[in-house]
Amino acid sequence: VQAAPFVPSLRNYNRLLALLSSAAAPWLLLAHRLLLRMRVPPSAVSYAALLDGYACAADPRAAQKLLDEMPRWGLAPSSLARTFLVKAFLRSRDVGAAMDLVDNQLWPSMERCHDEDQGLKNAAFANLVQCLCGEGFFHIVFRVAEEMPQRRCFVPDEFAYAQMIDSLCRAGQHHGASRIVYIMGKRGLCPSTLSYNCIVHGLCTSQKPGGRLRAYQLVMEGVRSGYRPREVTYKVLVEELCREKEVAKAKDVLELMLQPQCGHDKPDEETRTRLYNMFLGALRAVDNPSEQLGVLVSMLQGDCKPDVITMNTVIHGFCKVGRTQEARKILDDMINGKFCAPDVVTFTTLISGYLDVGEHAEALHVLHTLMPRRRCSPNVVTYNSVLKGLFCLGLVDRAMQVLDEMKSSSITADSVSHTVVIKGLCDAGQLEKAKAFWDNVVWPSGIHDGYVYSAILRGLCKLGKLEQACDFLYELADSGVCPSVVCYNILIDTACKQGLKKLAYQLVKEMRRNGLSPDAVTWRILEKLHLYGNEDQEEEHQVPSFHADQSSADDRVEPIVSTKNEMPSLSSSSSSEYLDEVYKNNNEAKVEEAGRSPEMTENPSDLTDPAKEQNYLIDNSVVGPSMDKDHTISEDGFNKQDEQPLREPLSGVARRVFGLL
Repeated sequence: VQAAPFVPSLRNYNRLLALLSSAAAPWLLLAHRLLLRMRVPPSAVSYAALLDGYACAADPRAAQKLLDEMPRWGLAPSSLARTFLVKAFLRSRDVGAAMDLVDNQLWPSMERCHDEDQGLKNAAFANLVQCLCGEGFFHIVFRVAEEMPQRRCFVPDEFAYAQMIDSLCRAGQHHGASRIVYIMGKRGLCPSTLSYNCIVHGLCTSQKPGGRLRAYQLVMEGVRSGYRPREVTYKVLVEELCREKEVAKAKDVLELMLQPQCGHDKPDEETRTRLYNMFLGALRAVDNPSEQLGVLVSMLQGDCKPDVITMNTVIHGFCKVGRTQEARKILDDMINGKFCAPDVVTFTTLISGYLDVGEHAEALHVLHTLMPRRRCSPNVVTYNSVLKGLFCLGLVDRAMQVLDEMKSSSITADSVSHTVVIKGLCDAGQLEKAKAFWDNVVWPSGIHDGYVYSAILRGLCKLGKLEQACDFLYELADSGVCPSVVCYNILIDTACKQGLKKLAYQLVKEMRRNGLSPDAVTWRILEKLHLYGNEDQEEEHQVPSFHADQSSADDRVEPIVSTKNEMPSLSSSSSSEYLDEVYKNNNEAKVEEAGRSPEMTENPSDLTDPAKEQNYLIDNSVVGPSMDKDHTISEDGFNKQDEQPLREPLSGVARRVFGLL
């Protein structure tokens, strides 16, 4: 028996139409064709999906044709369908036609059609307001809020104003949403708590001036109608007010949150402690620990017991401004039982404070004496703080001893630990120890990330080891590690500071080969190179000129091939030997070229010969900045005798070596 043919349901058709209509123009035409060939009669939802697609495509003519086709299927165009035509006119910037449609057709039809569902009318009004805000016609929204024409259509005022607030907040117009609140207040209406929180949170996080003070004013005015912010909104508000140095206003908000709400009891002790902790955290932006100490006194006077988070925040405030003696007194009070017992965060905060002011002996005393006495074991964050502080003070040997203590305590170092150690060793000029630490500890552990690579590259460049830094970066890529854009920017910046234009653009091209795109920092570095590169090369950067013959260089290439199981080395002997040979030949070539004219350019045939082609070379035959097919930038002056060594990526060397084999 042959099975009956499968006929998709109307719901499946509508879902497919909605997906196709939300895509690009070719898919929108396919959706229209599907509507005409449906095996079941289309519904109003089917037409609404396609109308929304044409509205997003800013095609009011096609939307009007669809509205004219609806009566053929026995479907009367609803008010919601007409709002899609309004959206199409707005997106095509035909505001006159859009407002004529709203005033002469939309509002009258919604008023006359008593049989139309009220929920559909509400949806039509919501879609209209959303379209106006999405296209930036906020003045029309404010006019609707003042005139309220939707009242004739029995759209509730609370729903209408809530929809305006929501649409304005979605468009980032939180000041405009607060204006809707004032309009509601004139008419005796009060926004919901959700609308208030949305506006206040948006005003605090927006970059527009005056948003924090406007949010504070809105909160204090909303108290009369029983509004109280959520804890999340309260936290954001007091933080932003403290950043604006409006501590008095932030205290007013705290007092508001501590007061009993209408019909409710006073907040419990746990809630009050949490509110105080949020306020103490916000006061860190003021850099005045006396304010935090005053809040702590207020807590004790108000019979609110501070917890360990409270005490840690106060200690951090004193340590941040270098007042470690006051922080130590608070810790002693905690140890003596006046407050809660300290935890590992308390000791770590005090240790960091001691190291920041150079008191490493006191910091080590806390680590080796106080913490064991309180049976508090340091964690990896504690040791990272100690390592960073000791390296910053130049105590390299003592820092390495602490690292050994960390290993003996069975605490596994993380990527932050490795980054701190490598950066500290490189800053101290102990490059060999940094190499040994990478070879023996970091790479075998498998715990390394972009921060570790950046520390290594920055240290090598700081010590003038740009060649080794490039070797390390290439070997990382050949070992299966994808360096970040930051790693490339470090090398590009160093190359630009030394006036090595071709090397800088070689790194940019290698970045693209590895699937990365230059960011804004990369282009700013290159822009500075071209703004000041000519003067720097003439006056400061007197780098010897190297012009090795490409064919001889190809013959001298050694098989520098890295596999994914091979560890990238900071020494890279084979690559260094190859570069030494190139430098030697280039110096000899410089003597031969001493009698030539400085205006002599390279032979373009050498650059285009397939047997001598090098992928990293930049086309020097073009005058002025340009971009080739591989997105390689050519700059004015590149056709002159360049004054820096050129180095080929290891990936290119490996391909040619395997080709020869």
